[in-house]
Amino acid sequence: MSTLTKPLLYNGYKINDKLSVTGRIEKVFFTEVYNLSDGRFLYLFTNIKSNEVRGDNDQLIRIEASGSEYLGLITDSYSQEQVTKIIDSLTELKGFDAVAGMRELKQVLVEDVINPLQNPEKYEKFKLSIPNGVILFGPPGCGKTYIIRKLAEEINYNFVEIKHSDIASSYIHGTVGKVGRLFDAARSKAPSIVFIDEIEGIVPKRDSLGESSQHKQEEINEFLMQLNDAAKDKILVVAATNRPQLIDPALLRAGRMDKRIFVGPPDETARQELFKLFLSDRPTSEIDYAKLASLTANYVSADIEYMATEAAREAVARDLDTVDQSTIENVISVTQPSISEEELAMYEDFRKLQRW
Repeated sequence: MSTLTKPLLYNGYKINDKLSVTGRIEKVFFTEVYNLSDGRFLYLFTNIKSNEVRGDNDQLIRIEASGSEYLGLITDSYSQEQVTKIIDSLTELKGFDAVAGMRELKQVLVEDVINPLQNPEKYEKFKLSIPNGVILFGPPGCGKTYIIRKLAEEINYNFVEIKHSDIASSYIHGTVGKVGRLFDAARSKAPSIVFIDEIEGIVPKRDSLGESSQHKQEEINEFLMQLNDAAKDKILVVAATNRPQLIDPALLRAGRMDKRIFVGPPDETARQELFKLFLSDRPTSEIDYAKLASLTANYVSADIEYMATEAAREAVARDLDTVDQSTIENVISVTQPSISEEELAMYEDFRKLQRW
């Protein structure tokens, strides 16, 4: 993806007293790549401004060229893949900074998960346990997987994600072996977060199993055994479910996954950001995002995406130049949230349980 446009930096351009440019290799992804006199490489970012840098910028340098200031990075190696990764690391928000809204949820995770993991001596002094496992429960489409990915970034843990279907096996005892290997892999990469979606598939209520499900009992026992000492091996097990009433009570006992955190529909701040996201590539005019958020309590991400799309369809059907406020409000008025009040009440009942 090179280009023949004139390089911003000429051969012999001095980076400092001992280092100069010897030639441009190519321009890729709005980044000019140069050879340097000491054998290293310079990435000159032509479309990243200082106020757009979100990641680690300690190694960035500022370079004057053609009357403008650019950001650069000196590296020991060069590849187009590396350029992409570096740009992502500089411009993407990481950890909880990337999570719009959800203030209450983030605070719970900080107090109940992050602080104990990062200050274990303090918690042990007061005979407070380090979390072994956490269950996130709530309606589908509310960002359970996303928030745990960002939790892993926040505490700099490796992230391992699986579903029940990933470890299911058609062979007797096959799943038991896969569960063991999963935890072995997490230990080898520790500290790690093992994130298990649809946990009710791995640890269903045992009283609902038939007499012929001995192998499933073995799978549940293997998982519980691996979970018991996970914290000692610097493994945090996080499970997610939309159907918490189907989970075996043994999973929720003290010392296992006894922290239950409700992840509900996005709050107003998050809904504003979701409307901005789903309308960002469409022509719009005079959008009051705060009002849209106030009109959509209990709507999840998928609902908001649907309404943004329907508003765009309506604009096309009416031959409008843009999607405007009234068009979106009309769509909202005829669209019900995908989560019912009854479902929210069920989740609230589960949240109130102290122990099973």
